[in-house]
Amino acid sequence: MANLNRLILLALLSVACCLSLLLPLASAGPPKRVARTRPAHEEFRRQRRLTDIVDRGSRPPLHMFETKAHYEEEKREKAEKGAATSSAPIKYWGGPVMIGNPSVNVYIIYYGSWPAGSGQNVIENFIRSLSADSSRQGAPAEPKVKLWWAINAPYSQDAGGGKTNVSRKVRLAGTVHDNYSAGKKFGEQTVWKVVSKKIGAGKAFSYDPHGIYLLLTSKDVTVPGYCSEYCGWHTMDYMGSNPVIYSLVGHHGQCAEGCGGQSTSPNGNPAIDATVSTIAHEIAEAATDPDAQNGWLDDNNEENADKCSYDVGLTKTGRDNRGNEYLYNLVGMKGMRFLVQQNWDRLKNKCVSQRR
Repeated sequence: MANLNRLILLALLSVACCLSLLLPLASAGPPKRVARTRPAHEEFRRQRRLTDIVDRGSRPPLHMFETKAHYEEEKREKAEKGAATSSAPIKYWGGPVMIGNPSVNVYIIYYGSWPAGSGQNVIENFIRSLSADSSRQGAPAEPKVKLWWAINAPYSQDAGGGKTNVSRKVRLAGTVHDNYSAGKKFGEQTVWKVVSKKIGAGKAFSYDPHGIYLLLTSKDVTVPGYCSEYCGWHTMDYMGSNPVIYSLVGHHGQCAEGCGGQSTSPNGNPAIDATVSTIAHEIAEAATDPDAQNGWLDDNNEENADKCSYDVGLTKTGRDNRGNEYLYNLVGMKGMRFLVQQNWDRLKNKCVSQRR
């Protein structure tokens, strides 16, 4: 009987203990709904200021190339705080780098409306010029697109460099058009869905571990954050156990000057000419930091092209058919001219336009 009384007493004490814990919660009432004080794009922007890397949980992160306005604002903030500038050395953090193949292979998905004459020839000329013979790229004294890509050659899958460097050659491995398979408005997840559906047996492209799959959207396609926050991004995802390196670059007709364009441009198409510079930015970073977090970055999470954002270096002046002046700093195949941002030479620890 004593044991039974002891058990009843212990049960009553347990109930009293639980009630003492629950009563304060009950008296507090239901949790208050906190009003959102800033729009979604401001939260996106806050993340972007903290780091160039945007977390995606268990998936590899996105590394974004911000708009010129945000880049300038970030520079001012860093200067005010006395933070490190783009001169900070770039480091290897132990992750993958695109090495071990004769070429880096670029696959282009033209998404949306890309009729003939809308700029594909300019984009493809630039990609092919990244490794074309210099003798085919303007007069001997002209700055070469090929030598711009050579800036990536010292980046390797080890800190000291050696036989495992990024290839000096880039190959345009394939192109395909996608007629709005996912509509005209989509988010970051939709980008991966569009890209992944183009890869595999019987599809537009074979799987290529040395490939960069580049999704270029037409002017009428909207993606959250594009033009307001960023001009392009790159990341890596997986098909089974196979890593897929890919990038989104929107049509700069939505924001050419906001992404570093000119009102008059070398090829008579300011939007596409500006888009080319962002493409260059993204494929250089995708080659040297494929998973957007563990390749080559500095202590500020800036990749090689980030460190030279919107810095075009020395330029030359040309004139279009109407006599309007434009600037250029590189010449590609058939003498086609481009204005492309510089890239970070890790050996010289500075931004340069060419490396021989």
